[in-house]
Amino acid sequence: MRAALLPFALLAPSMAAAQQAGDSFQLVRTTQVEQRSPGAMSSTQNSDALIERIVAVTPAGVELEYSLPPGSRGSDWTFPVRVFQPQDGALQLRNRPELEARIDKWLKDAGLTRAACGHWIAGWTAARVECDPEAALRAVDGFAIGQLKLVDGAPYADTRAARPATLKARPDGKGFTAELAMDPTRIRDELARADVAAAEVNGQKLSLDVARKAHAGDQVSGTIKVTIDVAGDVSRRTRIATQTISRDGRTETRTTAEMVERRPLRQHVDPNSI
Repeated sequence: MRAALLPFALLAPSMAAAQQAGDSFQLVRTTQVEQRSPGAMSSTQNSDALIERIVAVTPAGVELEYSLPPGSRGSDWTFPVRVFQPQDGALQLRNRPELEARIDKWLKDAGLTRAACGHWIAGWTAARVECDPEAALRAVDGFAIGQLKLVDGAPYADTRAARPATLKARPDGKGFTAELAMDPTRIRDELARADVAAAEVNGQKLSLDVARKAHAGDQVSGTIKVTIDVAGDVSRRTRIATQTISRDGRTETRTTAEMVERRPLRQHVDPNSI
């Protein structure tokens, strides 16, 4: 599962009051990527989903469990993962020992050792052998809606942005918007890391320093536009990121449109009965 790396913000006071232990939600993320360059265009689309369960709501924050929907085929050790979202602070893992044990089993079943951790391997698609339990946090970050601080004027962060933006309440009172500028340094670093990964999959050697130097002259710009709809029981976040990269007189434009929908499955189910 690809993680979009969007950090959790603070819990919105109104949502804290509405959430109860035992509430469950289906989170569905649909992503469409369109890439244009002179004489060429490509487009891809995919979707994935998680189940979010409220384990406990306390004055300090909310404990949550994320799992794959019934019938899903999990390809790694990441889920289920239990986390704690404090009112103020970073997201915290609650079941780290369980994840560590699942990582070891996953590596053994795949015929790998810890020496493979952090490296890229070829399969149906290229994949990085991830052995850091913190990756479970990054995996759920892209689905964050219910724990966002949705208040007019609140900061909204994106890991691909140069700095946080300010949420603005929509005139209709049914949501919020934000617009952020992409961080060119981060985008160039992502391009360099992608080159390193591609080289490793193809059995070649390319250092990150060399890859970074190759992209140092890239001209990068871009925006991230976010719309959050909160009317009714269903909430949605639409994120449209457009980046333009120019090098050697050639310009490429990449637009990523991502929508995450959070829909209640059932309300106030005893957590101990699940």
